[in-house]
Amino acid sequence: MKYAIEKNGVLISSVSAWTPGLAKKCGLVGNNQVPQRLPFDLNDGAKLRAVLTVKASPNPYQFVIDDGGAVVGDEWVITQSLQDKAVEQIASQKRVEINNETARRIDEVVPLKKLERAIELIEIRNFRDLSNAEDNEVTVLKGIKHQIKAIRQQSNLLKSLPDKELANIDVFDDANWGKA
Repeated sequence: MKYAIEKNGVLISSVSAWTPGLAKKCGLVGNNQVPQRLPFDLNDGAKLRAVLTVKASPNPYQFVIDDGGAVVGDEWVITQSLQDKAVEQIASQKRVEINNETARRIDEVVPLKKLERAIELIEIRNFRDLSNAEDNEVTVLKGIKHQIKAIRQQSNLLKSLPDKELANIDVFDDANWGKA
């Protein structure tokens, strides 16, 4: 729980947990606990109040702003609002997300097992001709190579978009990855 000292609707202390420093500001030195009844009247018309924060839930492209608060009933209530980050910040974040999404999509196309098999086929080819079944596997793996190339091309295309355009794209939506 957080507390603040307020006088005539204006904070005269910062919002904080109950600390020895806050106890001292309240003239309650040595008190390890908050007074049981709040608001608690202090000298000169000041009051110790519990602080309630009405939280906002930002998405990754927003930040939270506290309104500073006001007395509502017996509490000091701080209401949070959301503000979008600057287009340049959003685009920068999305470029990082594109890199991560590219890696995820490539991992989805070519799991480690297939990569290991490709290496195994290369090693086999060094010692003998591949069987028909192994040749078919190589053909499938070459197709995967083209899928990976398409994913990387789409990734590069998305990252090269102007900031304003990129900021409005959902980089996790399959529609933005074409056939990649």
